[in-house]
Parts: sequence; C-alpha cells; structure tokens
Amino acid sequence: MTGSKFKIDLLLPVKEAFSPANAGAVATIVHDLVTESSSEDDVRVVGRTIEAPFEGVNFCGLKPKMAWLFGKNDGFMAAYLDQLKTHPAPDLIEVHGRCHVASQLIKKRPDIPVSLYLHNDPRTMKGAKTVGEREWLLNGLIQIICVSDYIRRCFLEGLDNDNALIAKVNVVPNGVSRRLKSPAKKEPLIFLAGRMVPEKGILECAQALADILPSFPEWRLVIAGGRRFEQAEAGSYEAKVARALSPLGDQVEMTGFIPIDAVRGWQERAAIAACPSLWEEPLGKVVVEAIAAGCAVLTTRRGGIPEVAEGRALIIDKPSVSSLRVGFEQLLSDDKLRLDLQTKAWANFPFTSTAMANKVVALRHMAINAALHGHRV
Repeated sequence: MTGSKFKIDLLLPVKEAFSPANAGAVATIVHDLVTESSSEDDVRVVGRTIEAPFEGVNFCGLKPKMAWLFGKNDGFMAAYLDQLKTHPAPDLIEVHGRCHVASQLIKKRPDIPVSLYLHNDPRTMKGAKTVGEREWLLNGLIQIICVSDYIRRCFLEGLDNDNALIAKVNVVPNGVSRRLKSPAKKEPLIFLAGRMVPEKGILECAQALADILPSFPEWRLVIAGGRRFEQAEAGSYEAKVARALSPLGDQVEMTGFIPIDAVRGWQERAAIAACPSLWEEPLGKVVVEAIAAGCAVLTTRRGGIPEVAEGRALIIDKPSVSSLRVGFEQLLSDDKLRLDLQTKAWANFPFTSTAMANKVVALRHMAINAALHGHRV
C-alpha cells in the first residue's frame, strides 16, 4: 500500500439495493468495505437508483439504459459507460459479482484497470461458465478477490496451476463489525436467518426442531427471512416451513424479511444460531455474523463455511433432518458444549469488518500500482 489517494468505483449487481431497508448480502458487504476501512481513497459505490441509500457513502444511482433491449445488468453497464464519457475515469473499477459485466468493461474501457470481486461460484455465471471464459478473465483483469478459498478454487478449476497469473486471485473473507464491547447475556433462543429457498436448509431445520423443541419448553425458535430481501407475500416454501413448525405453537415465531440491524439484534440475544445450508455456500455471511455475536453456532460443512466456522461452531458434515436433530439435541442438552462454543466464538474472531476492509484496500492499491507500472499483479 502507498500513501496515494486513488479514485475507485465499486459496481454493484443491478438487483442489489444499496439501502439499509433492503440491502442484500453483496450490498451489505460493499457498505462495510467502504465504511469500515481506514483508507482515504475516493471510493464511489455505483448501483441502481433507489430512494433512500445508505448515508455516509458516496453513492451514484443509475437507471439501466434500454433494459428492455440489453437486460438489466447490461443496461446498467451501458448507463455507467455513458457516465464515464463525461466524468473523470477512476483508477480502478471493481465489479462485484457480475463476470460478464467485468468482461465487457475490459473490452470497452481497456484504459481503466478492472477487478472482479466474487461473492458466488463463477462457474454458474454468465461470462465465466467455461474454462476458456475464466482464463480470458484471468488474463484481462487486474485482480480477482474471492470471499473464500472455496470460491477461489471454483474460479481456478481447469486452469493451469503453473500459470503465474493465478497469483492475482486473492481471498478475503467477509467481515462483520461487532456492535457489542463484551458478550451479551444470552436468552434460551434459537435464531435462524436466511432466504426462504430450499438450498438454505430451513425446512429440514424446522422439521428437526419440531421433533425435539417440545422437550425443551423454556426455549424459543425465531426464523427471519423471505424469498427476497424485501417484505413480500409468503410463498409455498414458507408455507411448508410454517406447517412443519405448527406443532411448536407459541415456541416459534416467523418474522418474514427484516432489515440487517434487526437480524443482528436477534443474533446478539440468541444462545444458539442455526445456519443449516444444504448447498455449497460461498462463505455464509450469516455464519460470520452469528460467530461475531457470540452464539453457539450450528452449521454445515458446505462450500466456504468451514473456513470461518472450524473450531468456532458445531459443524454437521452431512446435513439432513436426522443429523440436524442430533446437533440441536447436543446444543440444547449440553450446557457445557453450548457455553464453550459461545466462548470460542467471542474469543477467536479475526473476521472484523475493519481488518477485512483494510486487506481489500491493500489489494486494490497493489493492483493500481501494478497497472501504473504496466503489468498485472
């Protein structure tokens, strides 16, 4: 890192609302990267136009250009390129989560270094599904930042391990800022936050808890989340979860979607937090949040989750209704195990927002300086 002050644009996926009311995972991460770093760079977040964006951040809202023709993401990129024609070019464009947008920016603005910040498996994304596409990105991008080593391995799958360019593919886990100075007094509460989609394992978790929670009448279960990052009518999956939980009566509450501040509040109160993903989770920011809050966390060995949860949580190797039931029974009946996990979560937490944001700043500066000297990092 140098003492220079650079101009950097962070491009959000068009679906992300950069707002405290409706921020998704990527918008929340980008907000923390800007507000928690010690950098003096001129950082601008560029996203779709919204009514009430996060305060204290330089945000530029753009309306996708001719979305009916280009599609929303390409229309958003077209609007951004139009704006660049009348504004000073940044020293770096950091594209979050859209491989084909990064690819097009490399082609259309070869004079500006472009980096890619991967929050999900690129092998499922337009512009990075094939080995050839990922190799092209590796050559054209100034830098790639992945939220986990699992995502890094996904990007590099099939590429030549001897290629010196793979050194530009870096890992920085998602960070979380602790709101408490000391561990909170925990309540007999199990908290589960996540989108209401099958791959998150919420139904299996509900079925497991419906079997055992009546044996622990002093405990409550709170489930927060909807299909999208906004208030919306419950869908068929939520209905299945609600039916599975119906035997619990007043022991359970389903809140629907709630803003991130409310999620953090529940995590700080809960003795146990469940993160029962069935799919290969890129990292699982909710896992990091629950560990930061000092919860005894029950989670799964999926994707990048073990990179933050190993030694700090109870990890289910093969998630199913029966294995989740066993895990919950352990945490509910074994006070020592539960308290031990809470202590470990609080005492061993290196994933602070400031530490992770400053790692990203250092990588950005390295990339910009490399571009200024005419070579790739």
